[in-house]
Amino acid sequence: MRALVKTAPGRGNLELRDVPVPDIGDEDILMKVTHCGICGSDLHRESGVYPCPTPLILGHEYTGAVAKSGKNVNQFEEGELISYRTGFSPWPGGARDGAMAEYMSLPAKTVWRTPKGITPEEASQFETVIVPFALVRDTVRLQPGERVVISGPGQIGLLTANVARIEGAGHITVLGGPGDESVRLPKALEMGADEALPFGAEALEKLKGDNAPPVWFEASGAAAAIEASVECIANNGRISISGMGSGPWNVNMWKVAKASIKILGRWGGNDKYLDDAVELIRSGELRMSATITEVMPITKWEEAFGMLRRKEAIKILVDPSC
Repeated sequence: MRALVKTAPGRGNLELRDVPVPDIGDEDILMKVTHCGICGSDLHRESGVYPCPTPLILGHEYTGAVAKSGKNVNQFEEGELISYRTGFSPWPGGARDGAMAEYMSLPAKTVWRTPKGITPEEASQFETVIVPFALVRDTVRLQPGERVVISGPGQIGLLTANVARIEGAGHITVLGGPGDESVRLPKALEMGADEALPFGAEALEKLKGDNAPPVWFEASGAAAAIEASVECIANNGRISISGMGSGPWNVNMWKVAKASIKILGRWGGNDKYLDDAVELIRSGELRMSATITEVMPITKWEEAFGMLRRKEAIKILVDPSC
């Protein structure tokens, strides 16, 4: 089968290869992958910033159809559409082979029938969409009417804006870095932001005094954004850190202590919010499809990675069958 493989540590070393179809155990499903999203973490693995064992098939945002079931699995029929329901370890695409391949092996208990009214493209993002819910509901515990700033208008940042709007945020400012002006900042306004601004002194000046936000979601990983969140946040404010960056960070820890600022790290989502996400996608309130820019053949993976690095897209899905 065709698969996108990180062949060795370091920068690059990513190749489209022909590899064996994976074996499955008695409790497993062999899934024919129809769509797999390219995550920022996949870009970091390609660049060597985010280490992983090699050789490794990338991809952890998946949906597909049942190709074969293990002998103890009887809840699915061959050909049924399935998608992420809960995570499992070792994590696919990071510690074990993932979904940027024509077929993927995974535990049957971790998937469900793709809910009606959800497109395959949207279903591929179930593992992603639960992250903004966890950031808003669990990490900062957003209260209705609170002012919110989001730095980093990638898919996580945009969906966080959407969820924060659904949860009753009073005012939402999205800040973007170089290259975000053409695609991602305009999209932020579609996703519920009240304003979408280039990160810099002019934008940060608007976030002082009475406009100092009590809540800041940092989804870029950029050192300047993390440092600015501490400088701008209101006293007793909460800063959620979910973006991946390489640092170093010059954070004003004196202000963190004096202003009783809470810096809250978050890795991953909360599966209990998936049912809510499905209902909100069906209703149109959660605009998942608006964050999906394009579906591309896996043979064009280099073009897709380049578009994402240049911020010409928000989320690109690959189709491993072509």
